[in-house]
Amino acid sequence: MTQSFQPSPELVAIGESLLLATAHEDYVRPIVERYEEKILEASQFRIDPHWIEHGVADQIILDRKKTMLLSSQDAKTFFAATFKARDEAGLKVSRPDNCPLLEAENLRIAAENILISEIGKLPGLEKLASGILTLDQRKRVIDLALRLLAPFMSNTEQILSRHGITKPQ
Repeated sequence: MTQSFQPSPELVAIGESLLLATAHEDYVRPIVERYEEKILEASQFRIDPHWIEHGVADQIILDRKKTMLLSSQDAKTFFAATFKARDEAGLKVSRPDNCPLLEAENLRIAAENILISEIGKLPGLEKLASGILTLDQRKRVIDLALRLLAPFMSNTEQILSRHGITKPQ
């Protein structure tokens, strides 16, 4: 006799929280990437000479993922401009010096961790919560967990409505 899966309300809520965190990240990402790209394009910052001494080719920083190569003064200028752009875009953060995209990514990762931990409490799935997963395995576990929970979760509009959020047009 096979027993059908019936998740706890807590597990369903965890899955919905992950969907909400992912939706938030998906909303914030293009806004932040757009204003950071504009700031970098307008500023034409070059990498810190320190990096050139260590073998990094001299270049103008146009990719947000390379801002770690900025000099401390250029980094201060860049971050001040991003904070101003963030505020003008109406994005909220928990601390004044935080990036809304990094906060959104952190919320999603925390929600993923909770989901993996809770799925790992189910009989036969204990090894999933061991914390020893490759990034590919982690992605697959999250995907499978969400697929397993999908029939029990509310749709996007219902989740957003419960949290007092109206879906952007």
